[in-house]
Amino acid sequence: MSKQETKSPKDRAGLGFGTKDFKKNTRFLNKDGTVNVRRLDGDFLGRIDVYHSLITMKWSHFILMVLSGYFVANISFACLYYWAGPQNFGNLNHADKLHEFLELFFFSAQTLTTVGYGYIYPKSTLVSTIASVESMTGLLSFALATGILYGKFSRPQTHIRYSKDCLVAPYEGITGLMFRLANTTQNELIETEVKVTVAMNDLKTGERLFLPLPLEIDKIGFMPLSWTIVHPIDEKSPIYNFTQEDFINSDSEFLIMFKAVNDTYSQNVYSRTSYKGHEITMNAKFKPLQRSQRGNKVTIDLRKLDEIETIA
Repeated sequence: MSKQETKSPKDRAGLGFGTKDFKKNTRFLNKDGTVNVRRLDGDFLGRIDVYHSLITMKWSHFILMVLSGYFVANISFACLYYWAGPQNFGNLNHADKLHEFLELFFFSAQTLTTVGYGYIYPKSTLVSTIASVESMTGLLSFALATGILYGKFSRPQTHIRYSKDCLVAPYEGITGLMFRLANTTQNELIETEVKVTVAMNDLKTGERLFLPLPLEIDKIGFMPLSWTIVHPIDEKSPIYNFTQEDFINSDSEFLIMFKAVNDTYSQNVYSRTSYKGHEITMNAKFKPLQRSQRGNKVTIDLRKLDEIETIA
């Protein structure tokens, strides 16, 4: 294992994680790029950010939440109408309690959405008051839902797919730390830039080091194809002569920061991920991605982005 030289504070990568070694198997960035830090300040309500949660929520979860909220609201108001008395509604079917409740549920849906067909109508002050509250609730709720929906659609995102593993493979007479990434959507990313920082423990001092890794190429103009990021492991590299055991014992984590300009939105977009020591594959290389050409278009198969082969 190579000697880890202690860097002065100005030489360290300023990522904001400090230098304290918290414990073994610390992971600062999750695979999805989220920062693995929980902040406690004693104010539970102050930590709740509903807008951020809704904007970053998966589409499937957001749609399920909206539908669930819609049905819960209508069932709740239908119960209120039933409590107020079905006899206080005009043209309500009183065949049995089930039909009464179903018609009150559909009346609630018409009131909440302000459709108001008018077949069933309230005949008392109490029921009219409940209907007024529901209509106002519907207007506010749908306005908020529409705003969140627009925010999710208009929010620029990077759909960057990273290779499952990071490799240590032969590179120009030495070895290189490398991983592969690609844009999975049809929009174009320009002025793409990648930075890689290794977080590791100094086994002598116990200090947590954050060291930037120089890359073969750290910026390209366009990224229409896949991009293999390579850090040459020469004598100046902080991971020179590292073995798989060295990566694990030093609790190494390779923090990946990706930045580009999305030409659809004309805005900067960002992506992050990390690789831990056990996710480093030694003596392997990526298989070339299959490319085909039809007319003047080139097609690449990103389903094989993770395929590797071992080196004897």
